[in-house]
Amino acid sequence: MKKSTVNLVTALKGKLLEFPSIVNSLERKEISFITQLLIWINKSEEILTTYNISEVAQLAGLRSKIIAPKYSDDKRISFKKLQLKIAAESLFDIQNVVLKVLNPLELKVEESRELTRQLLLIVSQTQAIKYNHNLPFNNLINDIWKFIISNEQLKAGAIKLKTSLTMTDIQLLIASEIDLEDF
Repeated sequence: MKKSTVNLVTALKGKLLEFPSIVNSLERKEISFITQLLIWINKSEEILTTYNISEVAQLAGLRSKIIAPKYSDDKRISFKKLQLKIAAESLFDIQNVVLKVLNPLELKVEESRELTRQLLLIVSQTQAIKYNHNLPFNNLINDIWKFIISNEQLKAGAIKLKTSLTMTDIQLLIASEIDLEDF
């Protein structure tokens, strides 16, 4: 079963929005910096693993560089200082792995969101569907989708959405972009 691209984009954006606080903890020389960074990497790896995204291996590789000083025999420099140096040098690469995964997915979702807006505008202009406040909101979403896929002029947009996203994602986009005043 295909997994939700919208949820993946939301999860990855959330992780990237946490990243500045990790950089700030490095800047303030907080002792929790390494721990915060490793937790962030682990959570990001979990997200990528859940969606079977191979870039998880890149994150794991970068994480291994940060962990490696614990096993060093070199006594000239403390393992904490070496670990801190490696972590600081790896910050850009770490966030860049997640950003490279996110960018094309985010573009795909935004294009689908724009197409959904256009389809909703056309559907609302036809006035073929009226929202009944006594029925669940899901009924409206389903009615709109049925109208879109049955209308010859809108069917091409529906096909494009279906090839890009799961049905759940399409329903999420319709729900988030709909203006009830139009229906």
